[in-house]
Amino acid sequence: MSNETFISTAMVEVDARSDFWREATRPVFDTSPLSPDSKEPLEGTISSRPLGSMIIGSTSFNSQRYIRDHRTIVHSGLDYYLIQVFTSGKMNGDFNGLGVHADVGDICFLDLAKAFKSEAAAGSRLSLAISRRDLEKAVGPRSLHGVVLRRDQPMTRLITTYVKGIRSLEHSLSPVEVLASEEALIALLAGALKGDAPESLDDYPSMSIALRQRVLAFIDQNIGEQELSPEHIQQKLRVSRSHLYRAFAEDGGVAKIIRDRRLDEAFKQLTKPSKQSRSVSQIAYSLGFSSGNQLLRGFRARFDMTPKEAQIERERLQFERQANNDLHGYFTEMLNRTVKS
Repeated sequence: MSNETFISTAMVEVDARSDFWREATRPVFDTSPLSPDSKEPLEGTISSRPLGSMIIGSTSFNSQRYIRDHRTIVHSGLDYYLIQVFTSGKMNGDFNGLGVHADVGDICFLDLAKAFKSEAAAGSRLSLAISRRDLEKAVGPRSLHGVVLRRDQPMTRLITTYVKGIRSLEHSLSPVEVLASEEALIALLAGALKGDAPESLDDYPSMSIALRQRVLAFIDQNIGEQELSPEHIQQKLRVSRSHLYRAFAEDGGVAKIIRDRRLDEAFKQLTKPSKQSRSVSQIAYSLGFSSGNQLLRGFRARFDMTPKEAQIERERLQFERQANNDLHGYFTEMLNRTVKS
């Protein structure tokens, strides 16, 4: 089908395959061999094409270990849910403290705004990248990170059949057909997910999603204000404490959201290329921290490195290509470079 991009480690020499595959998968996770003693290179293929605002594709690989930490999350800029249909091979993972196992026929949800570690046997997947906003509109403010739809459920089989059907199309869809396909797929996913969602979530998804979007936008617009707090948000947005708590209960509360977004912005500022380097204290105060030490403590806990170490890493990071929330574009750009070399 047109607009499809295909990359494979078979495109490069054997001794370059591990580095090639690490670069191909870097926006999503840091990839390494399943066994640290393995002499075999990392191997894999990725096929990707856009479907409206979604990305649909497939991947195959040998046995591998994946880590997505907060550094990768902030650096990649991806705001997707990655939904994987397991066509062969199995996976065991730690999804932010949740133990997850998926096998052939299952469908697994990965929130690319959250950390995870996983080990995958050699296998293949059909994959969908769907924007957080589009999926949350349909299913409500529920954490889907590590959710697995089991293969023996009728909705899982129906979704799998539908995704395979779209993937097998030989001709491009019209804009109207693309929109209809997107809406149908999201409706199927929502139907399957709501089947095992807590009943309390069904009562208020539209209100809660709208509130979340307003609050997150307000936090981002006022990230450097020291008075930014749950109480300040309640006052400025005229929202009750109970509604605010309910909308962010699964995220650990609004105070945690504020702290994490400040730390993420600090990481971006510390690692972005700049002719004028600012001190850690200057960045801390500009983002509402009371001191450089307050930033240091939170930064080390979130990124497993100090702000000074992040500044040192800046020179390496500026040479790495970023996905900038466009995975398909990233793969296409990588293909073009590989073909030219």
